[in-house]
Amino acid sequence: MNNFTKKEGPDQDLRSLLKTQHKRVYSICRFFANNYKEHQRLFADIISAASQSIRSRRGEESKQMLLLRACINMAALHSITSDLQPVSDRSIRFKSPDYQKNMLQFRERMGEITDYEKMRLFLEFEKVSPEEIADLTGPLPSRNVVPKEGVKKNFIPYLKEKLIWS
Repeated sequence: MNNFTKKEGPDQDLRSLLKTQHKRVYSICRFFANNYKEHQRLFADIISAASQSIRSRRGEESKQMLLLRACINMAALHSITSDLQPVSDRSIRFKSPDYQKNMLQFRERMGEITDYEKMRLFLEFEKVSPEEIADLTGPLPSRNVVPKEGVKKNFIPYLKEKLIWS
């Protein structure tokens, strides 16, 4: 006889939230993972960090904000640890030929941008308000700063036009 019963309560709410927000987590994995194994590991790390953070939350922060913070923190940790590892083949490799093609196009259009810019772009795609972005990533650079030569003034909107986000 199967003793499994559907659990109700906070864990069920957490599972439901993470189930509905999995596309958001996959979105940031697109920016930072170069192959299937990295993608799956980063996804699992983000889900684990988000669920731990949500379970232990004490303040007034929303579950969505805690999930976004987990996405950003784990993506940053992934980037740092991959930079510390010996140089290996960083070419993009995925099992599905269609996904492989999409990721190559995505990275080509994105170009060489910093991790910070990747995170800001992710938050822009997720329609996070500027005030919430400042809470997650620190204050935004002043608009009065003259950009370096070769850098587009409206970098994030420029990339949003070039990239397709689904």
